[in-house]
Amino acid sequence: MNSRSLASMEGIDPQPSETAYFEERPPVFQETMDITALLHHLEDATPSVIAEPSEEINPPARYIIGRELGSGSIGQVIMARDQHLGREVAIKVLHEGEGLSRDIIARFVAEAQITAQLEHPSVVPVHEIGLMPGGMPYFSMKLVKGRSLDDIINLLRIGDRAALRTYNHLMRLRLFQRICQGMAYAHAKGVVHRDLKPSNVMIGEYGEVQIMDWGLAKIIPAFSTSNGAGSVLTVRRETGSNNSRGSIVGTPSYMSPEQARGDYDDIGPRSDVFTLGLILAELMSLIRVYRRPGFQATLDEAKHPSGPVDIRKLAPWTAFTQDIDRVVRRATHPEIEQRHHHAGELSADIAKLIEERSSPTSVKRFSSQEKTEEETSIPLCQFHLPSIGETPRPSGFGLGVLTLLGLEAAIFLLWLLLQW
Repeated sequence: MNSRSLASMEGIDPQPSETAYFEERPPVFQETMDITALLHHLEDATPSVIAEPSEEINPPARYIIGRELGSGSIGQVIMARDQHLGREVAIKVLHEGEGLSRDIIARFVAEAQITAQLEHPSVVPVHEIGLMPGGMPYFSMKLVKGRSLDDIINLLRIGDRAALRTYNHLMRLRLFQRICQGMAYAHAKGVVHRDLKPSNVMIGEYGEVQIMDWGLAKIIPAFSTSNGAGSVLTVRRETGSNNSRGSIVGTPSYMSPEQARGDYDDIGPRSDVFTLGLILAELMSLIRVYRRPGFQATLDEAKHPSGPVDIRKLAPWTAFTQDIDRVVRRATHPEIEQRHHHAGELSADIAKLIEERSSPTSVKRFSSQEKTEEETSIPLCQFHLPSIGETPRPSGFGLGVLTLLGLEAAIFLLWLLLQW
């Protein structure tokens, strides 16, 4: 599909009314607020050619595409080599097909614009937006090398020793605070993620945190105005909302009650706070809060929580301080008004927990507690099997037997000497 054919598609007005909502439109955005005009603009600009490694193209392609990194309902993310800058990047493209509508294309472009305008260390940077040779839009972004938070939690669940050493409770709190800081910036800009979950958070090789996939984000200009921050501007009507009122979008296991019910007008920064509370509870206890089998059962559980999440009941075999329990309870309160106002408030509470655990007077007490927490976080059914080439470690029972045998041998040798 060529972008010049968008205006002539059946049912599409060449001068559409889908524009971002804001009080004063900066002149620089006037020509790009219209999705058709934006795609025309991208096509008229110098194209960024994308090629397969085996293709020979003149002029040389800027991006040489590689393996697929992930795929969703409307698009996929692929690894690519940027020939101009000599670096690897991630490129997100739309799936080609007859089902692509004007709304899907606008949603895709809006995701790129939202992500690009959230310039924060914890939000993945967007480098460029453009058109594929066939007319499909794409955007390139930083390639994050590392693991998803979901992968890390799963390693901790199975008792991976390297993961347990690296991600003790204090380190988990520090990672979580970085997520909160990125979301605090987004909330200050009036952006609600609506699809926060461990698989959408990447942890880089050096501990950097990157919040991914802003395709379901909702923008609330009034909130950003009240915080003195400029609104994020996109091609989407109603400033970036990707669904109509009453519809339900997101992942049921990490939804706030209002999001699970489809209460669109109630969804705001505190909805993300609720989700962050669910992630915090899972990150610390290694138990997912909403874990019923099946989409509908999980959605029903998310719609009507019985109360705030009690992390001590969630994982009764693990020791948690009263302060962690208090933070989780406040963040996951079913009543919106009882939660932290935004991720910045939640980040401040986490900072206090980190400071408490890092203070000299608490190091000894908490280091002992960390050992207990790590040991009890491993499933009770788990035991260690030595890998190939690894020397088996004797158990406590084995050590006791060896000690008794050694004592008996010493007595026997003493008896022989006396006989001589």
